Amino acid sequence: MPTIPVLGRLLLSSCWLTTLLWSTELDRSGPAIALQSNVYQVGDKWHCPLCRQEVPHGDRSGVELKLRLSEWHDVYIEPDYFRRKIHPITDEELINSLRIKSIEPALRAALKDGDHDRISGILHEYFAGRASNGRLSLYDASNKRSFITADEWVREVASDAARSDAIVQAASAVYTPENGFTLHGVHWGDQVDFNHTYANVSKWGVHYLGFVDALINVHLLKRGPATAAAFERIFNQWYEQLDRVENEKVINVTNGYDFIWYELGLSNRTERLINAQRTFVQQLSPESNKRMLKNILGSARWLEQCLTKTPFHPYNWQTHTAHTLSYAALAFPEFAESGQWLDHGRKNMIEHLEKDILDDGGYVERTTSYASYMFSVFYRYMLMHQYFNDDRSLLDRYLGRLEKFIEFYVLTNTPVGVNVPFNDASRSKDLVPLFTEMGRFFGRGDFVGAVRHEIAADSLAALPLKVTEPKVRSVDFPDSRFVVMRDSWNPRSYFMMVNYGDFQNHSHYDQLAFEIYANGRPIALDAGLGKLGYLDPGHVSWNKHPLAHNMLTINQAVPEKLNQPGYDKIWSPQQQTEFFAATHDGYLRYQMARHRRHIVFSKAEYWLIIDEVDTRGSGQEMDFNLHTPDSMREIADGYGSIEDSGFVLKHDRRAADRITKIKSSGNATLGGLPNEPSHRDIDWLVFRQRLAGDRRTDRMATLIYPYAARGAIDPASIAVERLDLPDDATMGYRVLAGGREDLILVSDGKFRRFTDAIEGDFKYARIRTTDGVMDYAGFVDVGRIRIQGVPDVRFPAKRDHEYKKE
Repeated sequence: MPTIPVLGRLLLSSCWLTTLLWSTELDRSGPAIALQSNVYQVGDKWHCPLCRQEVPHGDRSGVELKLRLSEWHDVYIEPDYFRRKIHPITDEELINSLRIKSIEPALRAALKDGDHDRISGILHEYFAGRASNGRLSLYDASNKRSFITADEWVREVASDAARSDAIVQAASAVYTPENGFTLHGVHWGDQVDFNHTYANVSKWGVHYLGFVDALINVHLLKRGPATAAAFERIFNQWYEQLDRVENEKVINVTNGYDFIWYELGLSNRTERLINAQRTFVQQLSPESNKRMLKNILGSARWLEQCLTKTPFHPYNWQTHTAHTLSYAALAFPEFAESGQWLDHGRKNMIEHLEKDILDDGGYVERTTSYASYMFSVFYRYMLMHQYFNDDRSLLDRYLGRLEKFIEFYVLTNTPVGVNVPFNDASRSKDLVPLFTEMGRFFGRGDFVGAVRHEIAADSLAALPLKVTEPKVRSVDFPDSRFVVMRDSWNPRSYFMMVNYGDFQNHSHYDQLAFEIYANGRPIALDAGLGKLGYLDPGHVSWNKHPLAHNMLTINQAVPEKLNQPGYDKIWSPQQQTEFFAATHDGYLRYQMARHRRHIVFSKAEYWLIIDEVDTRGSGQEMDFNLHTPDSMREIADGYGSIEDSGFVLKHDRRAADRITKIKSSGNATLGGLPNEPSHRDIDWLVFRQRLAGDRRTDRMATLIYPYAARGAIDPASIAVERLDLPDDATMGYRVLAGGREDLILVSDGKFRRFTDAIEGDFKYARIRTTDGVMDYAGFVDVGRIRIQGVPDVRFPAKRDHEYKKE
């Protein structure tokens, strides 16, 4: 279920982190983390965390949950409307809702006579005999061609024995004639208890009715009567029990919904039941068909109430609501309200297409898991209008926006094919087939080229397009607030992605966090989602916590995230060097501290991360946190991998007396990585330093130096050390490796003297010397440079500039 954090004014209790040896006097106050969202307070006003509108903040304990339309706004269905129009729906109400001229007289006559079996028979005869385009909204997970016909899907599956076997196995895991029904690991036999509390899934997930997909797929593939009969039995059991489903206590959930009448669950379930009715209708009994029509009608009305009564919220619930409501309207135009449903769904979906997909192609919820899911909803919605309503206008208008959407995720995918799981996301290679299919659809060979190493050579050769590398390597996404540093599209390339965004739905409490890959391996990983997702015991206490991210923390406290993006950004991608910097104020309110992170990427060599803290607090600590799947050992000034291919992590060796090294572990998602389970504990490395309230000393420089083979480097020869510069407004560090020396200089853009040999008005510089001779220099925002031994440089206007020795 989608979630966002609670934004409160509470202290965070984290006694589980005793391995970090926290000192008790530190101020760790800050916003509390919880699974769900809640309204947040500014002054004496309360606000919705998604739309930021002011909302009432009263006692909601007496509200009937099935009537609740919003988690944050006091918006409800009228109880009388719910009982008359949504559930239960009488035969009379069902007949009144339909506009079918050919059978209306017979239905009215049967209703007048009280002959309910006859009503069921008339409806079944009509719906079993009417024409259908045979296009379902969902098939198996391997299907990437939305709304293809069932016959096309069967032909596609029949040519792939492994896929066909997987579909049969998935259905057998739900039902076999010998053993009856099995749901979520519990064997029920002939009778399922839909009020049961499962160990590994909440009732929200249970009542999505995901097993319906498996039964539909195997029926389409095998056409056996036993599957249709099994579906009818389990649907009727669910239908007869839905008023008896009781709430259960779900870990970390404080603000509940009714498990049946819950917007996202209702949207997913109703879409599946529409597919089921269209698939099984000829095999259903007349009474079961009537029940399905009533359930679809009532569900669509509930969803329509949600779209029309709640404010616009930029997140995935409303988009799936609009999609499902429109699907009900197009699949059942016989409902008198179908035109109204279509209008409301279209208006809402267009607003989401224009606002949820950002101009740089990113998705508003800032997480890959929900982005790929939402691409499916947007794309299927537009195709649905084309196939059911002969309406291409949405495709013509918004297809380019969806292409940009895919491009964003192509450009942010890692060199080894997995996504970066910032915020509420898991790690996997699920985007690879999507990129392949969308490359084919849009004629974009670069979509495929980005993941070509994950695709078999014969499959690549069979594609009807030229596969090319993306032209873009490193890129800033200013609307989504992510930066990607990449030196090539080779799977062994050096890659870093930095998250400098603020709070949105599904956010974690990280600020200026990153992931790194090099030489075909992960170096620094984000924790992502736990093994049990939102039910995982560590979801709130670990996965969403700042300490689970590769970031700088102050007092190990939780920073504010709402309206706290990175700002004063510097982004300069050059041929040999890339520079990024941003500041955040997440620690300003509670710890009176402002953090600025500077990142220098010497391509295919190393990253130098310089963190500086400006604080009015006293006795504080700053921690540089890094999480890696490598097994790390302590070395001089830091840590080194014990693996043959790995990295060394070094702090400023001149600050060794002020830095404490701490090694622990924490759980992370590792799905899709070679020879790794989906989740495991990985090494968690910390460089800790006391803050003095002095800008010259409240800095930490950390060098991340990957290597392809351990024998090729001497860890003792790799170092970073602070330079003593004459001006407080500047910072300088020397990076030593392999007989080369890089000077990294950070300034404010005013003309300054840095050393006896270097003067300039730049903001950043990387100057390399080999055996005492300068052979490279890269500058950001420079107008004048004076370096001993090379000609002076002056530009009419400031610019980025690189010097390379010929």
